[in-house]
Amino acid sequence: MNSPIMFGEWLRQRRDALGLTRKEFARRVGCSVSTLRKIEDGERRPSGQIAELMANCLNIPPAEHSTFVRVARGELNVERLFPVSKLVGDPNVSLVATASAPRVNLPRLPTPLIGRKREVDELIRLLHDPQCRLLTLVGPGGIGKTRLAIDAASHMQEVFADGVYFIPLAPVNSTRFIAPVIADAIGFAFQGANAADPKTQLFNYLKQRQILLLTDNLEHLLTEPGIELLAELLANAPQVKLLVTSRESLGLQGEWIFEIHGLRVPADLQTEGFALDTSIELFIQRARRAHVEFNAAPQDLPAILRICQLVDGMPLAIELAAAWVRALTCDEIAKEIERGLDFLSVSTRDLPARHRSMRAVFNHSWQLLTEEEQQALTRLSVFRGGFQRDAAEQVVGASLSMLSALMTKSLIRRSGDHRYDLHELIRQYALERLADQPEAQKEAQEYHAFYYLDYFDSRGNSLRSSAQHETVTELSVEMDNFRVAWDWALTHREFDRARQVAKTLWYLLELRTWFEEGTLVFSKAAETIQSYTAKIGNGTETLEIANELGGYAAFFMFRRGNTVAAYDALTLVKAQLSANASMYVQLYLGIVCRDLGKFTEANEVLQDSLETAEEFGDPWCQSMAGQFLGIIALEIGDYDLAQRYLMEALTLGREMGDPMLIAHALGFVSLTIQNVGETAKAEKFLQESLALTQKIGYRWGVGNALDGLGILAQEANPHEARKLFAAGSDIYREIGDLRSLARARCHQGFASLTLDDLSDAQKSFTEALILARTCNYTPYALDALTGIATLQAKRGEIEQALELLLIVLAHSASVRDTRNRAEQLRNELEAQLTKQQVEAAEARAQAKTFEDAVDEVLKLTELT
Repeated sequence: MNSPIMFGEWLRQRRDALGLTRKEFARRVGCSVSTLRKIEDGERRPSGQIAELMANCLNIPPAEHSTFVRVARGELNVERLFPVSKLVGDPNVSLVATASAPRVNLPRLPTPLIGRKREVDELIRLLHDPQCRLLTLVGPGGIGKTRLAIDAASHMQEVFADGVYFIPLAPVNSTRFIAPVIADAIGFAFQGANAADPKTQLFNYLKQRQILLLTDNLEHLLTEPGIELLAELLANAPQVKLLVTSRESLGLQGEWIFEIHGLRVPADLQTEGFALDTSIELFIQRARRAHVEFNAAPQDLPAILRICQLVDGMPLAIELAAAWVRALTCDEIAKEIERGLDFLSVSTRDLPARHRSMRAVFNHSWQLLTEEEQQALTRLSVFRGGFQRDAAEQVVGASLSMLSALMTKSLIRRSGDHRYDLHELIRQYALERLADQPEAQKEAQEYHAFYYLDYFDSRGNSLRSSAQHETVTELSVEMDNFRVAWDWALTHREFDRARQVAKTLWYLLELRTWFEEGTLVFSKAAETIQSYTAKIGNGTETLEIANELGGYAAFFMFRRGNTVAAYDALTLVKAQLSANASMYVQLYLGIVCRDLGKFTEANEVLQDSLETAEEFGDPWCQSMAGQFLGIIALEIGDYDLAQRYLMEALTLGREMGDPMLIAHALGFVSLTIQNVGETAKAEKFLQESLALTQKIGYRWGVGNALDGLGILAQEANPHEARKLFAAGSDIYREIGDLRSLARARCHQGFASLTLDDLSDAQKSFTEALILARTCNYTPYALDALTGIATLQAKRGEIEQALELLLIVLAHSASVRDTRNRAEQLRNELEAQLTKQQVEAAEARAQAKTFEDAVDEVLKLTELT
């Protein structure tokens, strides 16, 4: 049967499983909270339009939308939802438990976990305990904490409706990066232009979600403040649990500590099945991987047992020992360990705790290496986050045969095509050995820094070409190495090298939307160079480098929503730079001025940037400056000029092959030619932009194309237009582009007005106004005020609406489309009022500032 009560209950459980509050879900589907409550209580059914929006929000596959809508409208039985949405295979299964397939990013274990069934069962039991929300696996390095945690977490996928995520923290060198790493792992994009800090954004995102976070290798972060972030996370997200691996406890309240010991070692060889699920089975398995012809003969078993006893069942030590079966017999391996193994009794207090239990294993392996292998291993320790084969050869002289030898002995690992890395403990051990050789250390660090600075610099052109997507992926993998190289350059006053690679770094951070890191990296660099310049007393050239890098920092301040601060900073550094050095600062300043509504100043600095780019042969800057000159011309209504600028910019973008330039230009060219009546050509450009951006995964470009297609469909098909605007808004919200979000929400508001959906129009314009006010996007605030004035007029508040329109028309930042809307509505309203009423409205508008008007509108919105 299909009663509205049954559908309402299904809907409520599905919404809960997705972690959506009733208020948030109602906002997304464009209905009031009270209406949604009635639908969920079975008092009414949703309209077809609301049901379609519900299908989108509930992640119903597009091919199954029609079935969902028919069920929602009462035309099909509720049971049809089960196979359609693939929530359950058995009608008796709980909807909540199966409504949302959990997401997971756990690494795949290359081999079965051996000897840990008891620990896995106990961990699963604890993770089911509601009181246990922070569970820390504690044990010495190499004890197998990570593998054990991954295996236990893999059994929890059905319990945590919103996913089980692996958070690798070994490459992270500061607690301030914990929140960004967690966000990256769970697929959450910070809203860079939001006033809220990233930590608060992450907490808000996790607040209603059922998630298990496996944070791996945390011990190196415990020496600095900030680990309390994990306790704050749990306090703010009551359905989140943390499974942590560390060599020591975190020292937080509410922490449950689970100690990990070595694998079971049989007392003797007489017990039936002695090798099964024990350290002996692990040794045999690893030995076979190291040497496919290895087959443990009965005479080998006593030596294998002895090896396992000597290392106390420690998995990493067993793996290191097993790696030698190609060169030594099992008996020889055991004897070598007996001669050098002392890790069980190490108690030196000035030795780092992370080395007290594994040093003997590493010392043993170290002593059996050739001198050439030792030198290679120590020098490889300068890499962070892994390295390519070519990098190993060029930086430290490690040939492919050397990498193969070290990999055979389990001292390095292959982590991808032509890519290798060191277990973090081994890297730390090798790095200490390298520190005993100051000259070798200095040389290795210098070679490493020069290699990655040159490597990034050499990819600058490909980052601005048709190979952009591949280059972004390539450089992102090497960011840990580059950060070390960048810091080395600043510490060793290689400022010219930093300046040379800065443009590539800026573009990579922009394409990845790593706005916070961009602000921190360039601000710190500028401050470091300025400090050095102050000390030497005469550093005109270094001061210019500091100002240039400060310009990059200011750009990222703007991307994070600090528009006014960015304007002040860019204005300051522009005056202190040479023409060549200032072209990008002028570009950034022009972009910021445009968003502030300072169109005259924006035109001036963008024109300077364009001319300088032409003079010094920088087609990328030339194209982008031309694009924003065209956008401003479009916004003030000079369509011929806009089309000329944008077509020239598009041509440059196509010549370079840069997808970002092409997609950006196509979107705005389409708006220009649409305004002169060439709608078919406009749609062709937008479809090309959409196809291109979808192919390369350029999310902003996808949103921009959808927004443009919405504008194109506005008159003929407002329902379709609103869907397109909503889809674009979702993308902008996801990537944190609040400027574009404010624009798209305004467009959605006007589409809703066309459909007489005043409720959605109010929500859209209000959100746009809040975003615009928070980040000082004045033109979009004026557009939103025009929409709100239209709403007031429809409600009969004629004089209030006229007052708002007069404020909009008097503001210099009003663009042509906004002015046209406002002017048309003003004429209509004045015809309905007396002369005295019009004059009174004019007097009130003149007495009120734009900021006062915005505050007043938002206050009234809160009251209603």
